[in-house]
Amino acid sequence: MRTMTKAGFKPSAQLIRAAENLFAAMTIESGIRPVVERYEREILDRHQFKPAAEYHDYVDREKALTRKDYYLMSQEDAKVYSAECLAARDAAGLKASKPENCPLLEAESNRVDAETAFIKELGGIEGMEVFAEKPWALTPVQRAQVIDIGLRLVAPFVGNSKTILERIVRGAPASAAA
Repeated sequence: MRTMTKAGFKPSAQLIRAAENLFAAMTIESGIRPVVERYEREILDRHQFKPAAEYHDYVDREKALTRKDYYLMSQEDAKVYSAECLAARDAAGLKASKPENCPLLEAESNRVDAETAFIKELGGIEGMEVFAEKPWALTPVQRAQVIDIGLRLVAPFVGNSKTILERIVRGAPASAAA
């Protein structure tokens, strides 16, 4: 367990590594997001997909406006949208773990996993044990605040971007010492 003392705060190696992993996940997501959102927007604008008939009573939209409106599309429109997104993904040189996956959804999922791991590691700090026990019990606002405060606390101990990238490329385990 780590605590604040007169000499200062010293995070565990695991907490530092969790912060580095979170910074890396955030960076990857921020690099992928504009590319994916650009081609998704172009596809949506080009096709002007309309909500499927079964949703007309529930939505007051004339067309699918964002990637999050995908569920409103007819099966036929969804197939067209998905196929064009996959082709655009490949043309952009983006990779995903499976041929049918969206790289942005994977990046978002990886960031959320890294956030959860970081929050759990914050539970090793005296007075913050509840985070290790119940990281899921936070509201979205609380979760964002805990992550922000935690990263500000640990950031001075995190390696530089080159060191973090080299560790990731090497495949060093997340629990390796900093």
